[in-house]
Amino acid sequence: MARTGMALALVAVAALAAGAQAQIKTQTTLTAETREVSGRTVATFTATVLGEDGLPAKGAVTLVERGRELAGAALNGEGKAVIETDSMGAGDHALGMVYSGDAQHLGSNSASVTVHPMVTGTPDFGIAIAPASLSLKAGTAGLSVLTVTPQNGFTGFLSLSCSGLPVGVACTYTPANLQATATTASVVADLSIQTTGPAGKNARLEQGNGSPLVLAVLLPGIVGLGFVARKHKLLRGMSLLALVGVVGMLGTTACAARYNYFHHPPTYNGGTPLGSYTITVTAQTSNGVTATEHSVPLALTVN
Repeated sequence: MARTGMALALVAVAALAAGAQAQIKTQTTLTAETREVSGRTVATFTATVLGEDGLPAKGAVTLVERGRELAGAALNGEGKAVIETDSMGAGDHALGMVYSGDAQHLGSNSASVTVHPMVTGTPDFGIAIAPASLSLKAGTAGLSVLTVTPQNGFTGFLSLSCSGLPVGVACTYTPANLQATATTASVVADLSIQTTGPAGKNARLEQGNGSPLVLAVLLPGIVGLGFVARKHKLLRGMSLLALVGVVGMLGTTACAARYNYFHHPPTYNGGTPLGSYTITVTAQTSNGVTATEHSVPLALTVN
């Protein structure tokens, strides 16, 4: 019995090892380019994640600076993701890209790259999102924190928004707006991402085709015609014919409405489609003359 138990344990360990080996090792590479636009340094980071089999990985990557998450983006069909930011402060920034893996692929980290935004004295602000990648089941919600950091004495109100939301996904900020003052080191807002679960077949909402309205309009006229017809033989026949026609019409429309009600194909609400998406998170300020905004991507995986 002891030998049998040991054998079974060895088989279980071997099965676990085989399951672990089923995940493919990956390699993440990162490149960075910078350009100057209207006195700002715009940095574009391009990540590529490939398995050791040479095939592109799936999922999302996160841009980090010294362990701090800044932004995230979904990988495309080629295993690539592009993150662009123009809100980094002046000075050297060493950044890397982290791939968290998925059911088929192991995670991996890129080598770091360094960018050096130009020095500017214009009041501005930088933004970052953490966690920069959310993995949610359809029908559940996740929370990230948006951090706004004033630069060069920036003060003012900031409005927050989301764009690029997939079907069935909503974003909510708490608070909905932020304010930076002269003594503000940074301000934060909680960002809730709510997905939608499958709801099944929707109830049929079709109603009748207006038969009661037809009855209300035509029936009094027919009744009146009947009274007049008591003295005129010709009108008596006409009223009877009209009554038969209206009843037939009402019966036909009622049957049609009933048929449509029971035979109309129901629609299906499948909820948020499974997959990886990139949501754009934006903070904007305006002094009444000019507006300044900065955006950062947030990776969302629905599974």
